[in-house]
Amino acid sequence: MAFSRLTLVTALLIACAAGGLRAQLFFVDQPERDANVLLYQLSARVEKLEKDAVEAAKAPVSFAAALVTTTEWTYQGPFNTETNLIFKKVITNVGNGYDANTGIFTAPVRGLYFILLNANVGTSGSLNAAVIKNGENMFAIYDTKGTHSGVSNGMPLVLEAGDKLWVTLWANQCVFDQSRLTTFSGFLIKSM
Repeated sequence: MAFSRLTLVTALLIACAAGGLRAQLFFVDQPERDANVLLYQLSARVEKLEKDAVEAAKAPVSFAAALVTTTEWTYQGPFNTETNLIFKKVITNVGNGYDANTGIFTAPVRGLYFILLNANVGTSGSLNAAVIKNGENMFAIYDTKGTHSGVSNGMPLVLEAGDKLWVTLWANQCVFDQSRLTTFSGFLIKSM
């Protein structure tokens, strides 16, 4: 199949408009495979741009939840074993990644997220809890200053779409909340 000079020039202009491809002059006598390579490269680039646009449309992502829904002083723990905390009071859930029934945030898109855990020591006098990603400890909070002291920690994490985050309270620890004092939150900094 032979391409006309007009078809080749049109293909070159489209390639230049898509960006990233070097303009090359093609003449009617150049092999057909050179034109096919150019069209293949252009097609691949357009496909990537479309995929990136779909991912960007899924952003923004943000969640914030407090441990309890009440304004009364509420303690959880100490428990004999590690216990996953369920933050019941959903304040923000853009992107619907946080599940208040399980306490798990599931990343809807691959990207760089900032995750934060704030908590207050309960009746045990010490608090040790961790943010867990797919079963692996990412970061923790620890406080032994006594009942009602507060502690927080946060960091950026790269999450793949479908990665799961939750908070685990370690054995013999206690946490308290009263109207959003103990929170688990995060937001997408940039999709990748």
